[in-house]
Amino acid sequence: MTITQKFNNLKGLDLSNSTVSLAIIKEYKKQRISNYNIKYVPVDERLENRLRDILLRKIEQSNSVEEYSFDCPEPEGGQIRAINSEETDFGKVSEILNDLNPEENIIEDVEELILAKSYIIILRIDTEIKVVGFKKLPENWKMKKNKGLIPLLFKENRFEDLEEENVFSISGTIDFLYFNELLFILSKKAFETGMNFREGMISKANEFYEEAQEINLFVNIDILSEKVGDNQRYLRKIATIKNLGYYRDQLFLTNFKEVSRLKNWGIEFQNEQIVITEEKLDAILTILQNKRLHSDLTEEDFDVESVKALENYTE
Repeated sequence: MTITQKFNNLKGLDLSNSTVSLAIIKEYKKQRISNYNIKYVPVDERLENRLRDILLRKIEQSNSVEEYSFDCPEPEGGQIRAINSEETDFGKVSEILNDLNPEENIIEDVEELILAKSYIIILRIDTEIKVVGFKKLPENWKMKKNKGLIPLLFKENRFEDLEEENVFSISGTIDFLYFNELLFILSKKAFETGMNFREGMISKANEFYEEAQEINLFVNIDILSEKVGDNQRYLRKIATIKNLGYYRDQLFLTNFKEVSRLKNWGIEFQNEQIVITEEKLDAILTILQNKRLHSDLTEEDFDVESVKALENYTE
């Protein structure tokens, strides 16, 4: 089933009478790998209705879907991006969630709320989880004393001091939806932060360096790895290059060399290897992403941030 078909199925779901649960997610690192702990938080009926409405409203407002990629732009105006949940840390979250009982696996005290990294809104039909909404927690999830702020409630034309109360806030939006093994992303930035994509991109970069050395792709690969480091902008480029895989295509590399010579791009090759220099590094990464494009209309060349191939139309 395609992402569009799954998206249409999500849009067609009747969730108006679904049961609602709220759960918090805590994260801990083990050997630099993220692991998760989930606990349910009991809520009253009024809050259940508000939480359900948040998800239903976001589903209703979404009107188009495209596959997520590392270099895709932030979705806007009803757009969403889709990615298989197993390609993200949400695969771990989903596996844990399936084994929990919302009436038994609940928080024990307020400290568990304070330590939470994110929360999820779960909609069920006949006890089966149908849709999950994920939200990374903001800094002001819990008003803490060390922030130097005094939390107040304006009630009956006066302020009341809430210093002794456990005051939390739920957002009116979510970062992404989980449905039928796909994540439907509303905020790319929040999704990548919540799912620890920097660590994933660092891992992809290391895999790319190893592969590039095995196939003798570059001269001076150390310049590349040192420049990239843990810089997210460069990590995104490397992850895109690895996913596209043009560097594995000998015809692409041959064309790269020839076009660079014809258009005087100044990129050197040595024994069929790309010579990396500080000056030409960005250009090399752009070309390996296939983002140096030519306009037939103006006969100009452009470096672009994101590309989308056109479908082949026939009469």
